[in-house]
Amino acid sequence: MFSRVKSNIETKLSDNDRRPSSPSVISSDLSITGDLVCEGELHIDGKIQGDIRCRKLIVGVNAQINGEIQADVAKVHGCITGHLCAKSVFLASQSKITGDITHERLEIEPGAYLEGHCRHMSDPIPAEQAPADLMLTDARKSK
Repeated sequence: MFSRVKSNIETKLSDNDRRPSSPSVISSDLSITGDLVCEGELHIDGKIQGDIRCRKLIVGVNAQINGEIQADVAKVHGCITGHLCAKSVFLASQSKITGDITHERLEIEPGAYLEGHCRHMSDPIPAEQAPADLMLTDARKSK
């Protein structure tokens, strides 16, 4: 008697897990200090002081983010200060990025501002950016 009810509830719960959630929105009148973690899409128009992790990030024109960002997809129309790491990055013409970008795919519209380095995810770390003790060890071996 009760086993059917339980299996119906479990089926409904598992079906809900597969549905995409609605995007989380941080409007332009909201400021947040702290880290954000979102399993789905995050749309930011406000001010964020902290790190962000999400699947898809849309940075609106009025957005100001100061922190490290990790996402699968990042579409930037606003301002970011900090490191951006995403598989796919799109910088719109009005975007302003101050920091490094690590990416698999990068699109930059004319007019976008970028002050920092861009690195493809498969690129090895250059020797000058390796830890100092490794550089000293390598230097001793070559003498």
